[in-house]
Amino acid sequence: MTSAEITATDSLTVLLAMEDQTVSYAFASLLEANDLQAATADCYADALALAGCDVVVAEFGGPAGSLDGLELVERIRAAGLDPYIVLVGINPSHADYRRAIRLGVHDLLERPLLPEQLIAAVEGAAGTAGEVDGESDERATLELILAAHPRAAEAAARDLISWAVRCDITPAARARIGSAVAEIVANSVDAGATTIEVEATMGARELQVEVRDDGPGFDTAAVLAEAGVDAATGIGRTQALCEELQVASEIGAGTAVRIRFGVSVLEFDDPDRIDLSDLDFLAPGTSKELLATLEEDPNAPVILSPALAVVAGRLLAGPDPRRALQAALWS
Repeated sequence: MTSAEITATDSLTVLLAMEDQTVSYAFASLLEANDLQAATADCYADALALAGCDVVVAEFGGPAGSLDGLELVERIRAAGLDPYIVLVGINPSHADYRRAIRLGVHDLLERPLLPEQLIAAVEGAAGTAGEVDGESDERATLELILAAHPRAAEAAARDLISWAVRCDITPAARARIGSAVAEIVANSVDAGATTIEVEATMGARELQVEVRDDGPGFDTAAVLAEAGVDAATGIGRTQALCEELQVASEIGAGTAVRIRFGVSVLEFDDPDRIDLSDLDFLAPGTSKELLATLEEDPNAPVILSPALAVVAGRLLAGPDPRRALQAALWS
């Protein structure tokens, strides 16, 4: 553990840039106990010098003038570096979250967090190592480990929706997915679970989510018969939001809920048009594919949603806000 250098090894190398050095050293000890090499930095200069490592774990939302993670990520990206980024903080705002997504942050964790959450987030970088030229496995996956605190449902929905944005899932589907998973996680918290795991798998035409907890469990036949599709219960509301719901639980052995959603994602196979009318945000992979398509055929017809039209208009207009509005309306 050092603040000055990091030695290349076969394991992942992790930079910790935290406002509180006590927390930084505690995280470093935890990572090293799991065969991960860690270095710490307490200023921007040290952090940028070490930013060529595999993973950067930084803190956001600190006091004014502190080593803020979002600003650090901006500096890392400006330097042309592309490490796997994990941000940690307390009660992130929606503005923090949106900014993190646009900076290409891979994972955002809320404190307090379980040791397993930090390890899982850092080891997520290993899953990106096999990607070639920006192409990943056809079945995208997301894994979350949450402490069962009052904000766990909000955190699960937020992280899942963020991942769905990067998968180019449409806004309406994202809303259904986030709301349904929030209901199930809230049930787990209310039932007395201490740890909740969320695993999502994206296929060609559907998204499957499994939520597992270590709670007391229950008699599924009795509870499901009573809940039915009653919108007054979390299970009933979830059933109304998804295509299929399966619940497996046993008294004293926790609960697993499997949810299936039908989703559609953007495709570039239609030679007559590129339809972006259902999207409000372009993920990096989609942006690259769109640019490559337009480079090959500059006259390819592109249909934009109102949100994307405003973004395109602002880019075309430049920094003048008066021209930005005019160009956005024109686009």
